[in-house]
Amino acid sequence: ALAITGRNKKELLKQIDAARKGVNTAFEKGTDWLTPLGSYFTAKPLGKTADVAYVYPAAVNSYIGIGRTVFRLFPKVFEDLKSNNLYNRAADVEKLVYPRSFPKLATRQLETLEKELLDDSLGMFESEIAFARYMTAIFRDDFQVKPKCVFGYSLGETSMMVAQGVWSDFEGGSNTLNSSPLFGDKLSGAKNAVRQYWGLTNTAELQEDNFWATYVLMAKPSQVEECLKNEPRVYLTQINTPEEVLIAGEKTACQRVIKTLGCNSFPAPFDHVIHCEAMRSEYEEITKVNSLPTQELPDITFYSAAEYQPIKLDRDVIAKSIATGLCQQLDFPQLVNRVYDDGVKIFVEAGAGGVCSRWISKILENKEHITVSLNRRGMDDHTSMVKALAKLVSHRVNLDLSPLYNLSTVTTKQNKLTLRTITLGGKSIAGAILSEENRKYFQNIASNLNSYRVEKLHQNIPFASELDNINPPTQPAEDPTKNIMEHGFELPEELQSSESTVLAQKTQQPIVSSPATNHQLDNTIRMSELNKTQYQKLSDNNYQITQNHAAFLQARKDFSKQMSEIIQLQLVCAENLLNEES
Repeated sequence: ALAITGRNKKELLKQIDAARKGVNTAFEKGTDWLTPLGSYFTAKPLGKTADVAYVYPAAVNSYIGIGRTVFRLFPKVFEDLKSNNLYNRAADVEKLVYPRSFPKLATRQLETLEKELLDDSLGMFESEIAFARYMTAIFRDDFQVKPKCVFGYSLGETSMMVAQGVWSDFEGGSNTLNSSPLFGDKLSGAKNAVRQYWGLTNTAELQEDNFWATYVLMAKPSQVEECLKNEPRVYLTQINTPEEVLIAGEKTACQRVIKTLGCNSFPAPFDHVIHCEAMRSEYEEITKVNSLPTQELPDITFYSAAEYQPIKLDRDVIAKSIATGLCQQLDFPQLVNRVYDDGVKIFVEAGAGGVCSRWISKILENKEHITVSLNRRGMDDHTSMVKALAKLVSHRVNLDLSPLYNLSTVTTKQNKLTLRTITLGGKSIAGAILSEENRKYFQNIASNLNSYRVEKLHQNIPFASELDNINPPTQPAEDPTKNIMEHGFELPEELQSSESTVLAQKTQQPIVSSPATNHQLDNTIRMSELNKTQYQKLSDNNYQITQNHAAFLQARKDFSKQMSEIIQLQLVCAENLLNEES
């Protein structure tokens, strides 16, 4: 099958022209034809004869902005995260992965934020697990790319269990992991598990910068193992391919090994302790945090690196398998070859980046297979998915492409509701605005609005004859100006009109109550029964409330005046517009 991709008609036509030659070349040479835009053709499709496996990379590949547009492309994935208890965990780390900023972040700022994310082991772990979950949901459930088996690299086995839905309550497990000392000071940070294993009682015995390091080496495992015989504090932790490995341990000792081998190397993007005997003291804790409620998925086979074979989906079996795999050396080629021998030739990497795809291609470079990466850094999510689907289509893998084209019923209804018919032409906008009726209305609006506000103020402010006889407060009342400023109002320059008179009466004259008012109050509260101190506090509070309310009314009056001036300015602008047209 031939898959043609493009962003517009022009690109599609160019891809079709290129395919006329590319397809012939693919048949002649027996190689696959592909283009930078994602068009793909293979003369030897594997979908009808080979099985599909989902691969989950180690949870150390997350990055700033990963999966930024996935929720927009597939909105129902958001509900999937909530239903699988992942939303709260993803929300906790989303500000690390998607930092907010009004101005565009500079390169140096992005590098700093990236460093913060890399230093947060749990943040990296949980963000990648969430990403693996919704990418799995999209391809397995929406596009119907059904896996025959699944396996993970290192911590990818944890991602595998969450993404495939084996663990239904990952939020509870994540809470346990966050409260566990594993990634606090045991395997990260101070790495006390290693200090204990090496017998380091004094933390100053090895300085922080020289204590632990992890390096990627371009060398054969046998060569590295020979060098490590003289370095007891360096470990061969992971074998990625027959020519790429990871070593970890005391930094200066690792550098001696690299110098002895004379091979290319670079620091790994993480520095936590994993896949070595120095962390075996944490086996029970790792088992504990991975012991979660489990459900069966009978149509999918799950592989583990604990013994490089399928495992039973049992709570205890899963927990012990993950713990065993993390506490021993990881031989990824052995795991890949085992899965390949069981009939898998199509490997879909459902996680961040494409590092596992690269390793698998190297491991199986002389064998018939394909790798499909669902995410690549620097490529938008839509393009990554379309390229992956094109490759699967050409290999005749059973899938459903309708999610790329079909709009949901809800979206269709919403679009219909927003459709409106607009007739061009008609009367002048300026003429409609500046009609005689509108002119008269806006000329009087300022005075009418002020009159209305003043009348309301008179109605809201009580007269002196309507209040009880209240003693002046024993302590100075709060400054109304300060109160206004604390509540966000602008400081008035001076009080005017009747409000000023009322306030003066309240501050300078004793307030006399009417007999009717005293009679009504006496029917509800017997003043003789009140404690004198409480009554004085009540009086103080009433006095402060009265002052604050009066100050608020003054501020509201000033605001009304400003609105009146704004309306008048709008009227002047409209008149100027009409004059310019005439």
